[in-house]
Amino acid sequence: MAENPTTMSNDEPKYTAFNYCVCFIDLLGQRNAAQGQGLLPNINSEAEDEAFQKVLLKNIGGILQLQRDVEELKKGLFPDPNSPFRQDLSDEEKTTWDEIQSESVRTQYWSDGFVKFVCLGNQESKYPVKGVFELFCTAGYFCLLGLVRHRPVRGAIGLAWGSEIRPGELYGPAIVRAYELESEVAQYPRIVIDHEVVKFLETHSSNPEDGVVSTVNRAYALQCLNLLVQDDDGYWIIHYLGNSFRHAVTHVHHDDLYQKARMFVVQQVQEHQRLQNSKLAFRYTQLLAYFDAHRPSV
Repeated sequence: MAENPTTMSNDEPKYTAFNYCVCFIDLLGQRNAAQGQGLLPNINSEAEDEAFQKVLLKNIGGILQLQRDVEELKKGLFPDPNSPFRQDLSDEEKTTWDEIQSESVRTQYWSDGFVKFVCLGNQESKYPVKGVFELFCTAGYFCLLGLVRHRPVRGAIGLAWGSEIRPGELYGPAIVRAYELESEVAQYPRIVIDHEVVKFLETHSSNPEDGVVSTVNRAYALQCLNLLVQDDDGYWIIHYLGNSFRHAVTHVHHDDLYQKARMFVVQQVQEHQRLQNSKLAFRYTQLLAYFDAHRPSV
């Protein structure tokens, strides 16, 4: 995962490429929201403006809510730097703690979704697996929350090389891989995991080396692997209904989120059966089977 400098021409600056873990999340149903829309209508009255505001909100409301949720979750993933736990640490331990908790995940908003990514080869980041763990938690949470809010998403997490041509602007196969998995494999509200991501986590989880860096990365890798389950098609997915996800993310809210999300899934099955939309009826039936197989334990 070493740096790979490349030169485009004698006049071009030298660019660097690293391996990146990329999470691609897509808000479903936006095409339907834009159906029948074209040029901006002439608005000559307050009533016409009010009517258009409803159309506008139907098109961008879900995206705005998704972006707000992303920012809110990001705040919740980082411990309070003034927490009593940190204050009780020695100066050396505080330095290590701050390195572990430092923000390594970047966010790009793309059309009707978002991309989150973490660089795996930058030597300045000693704990890249912690960033992967954050991607897993974020993706699973939004998959479940989207069902609760009746604004479903699907996504994928891939691993390949990429290049930040500007800070926070990632391009290359890493983005393409995550997008392909999301658009071609995920199909319904779930988060599909690239086999390269699983291999990366297995390598870190079996690393026998001692020391803080290896120990922390190993612990996060094990947590990530515990958040996975193999779906019927053989792909690994984020198991957002599992006990490990409950302990890591949803906590005391898990049962309530489950019930609300399942209710929406049932409604979607019934609605698409009524409309004889075979594609979506089968997909939501598959999702309902996942929910029924993983009911909250009493």
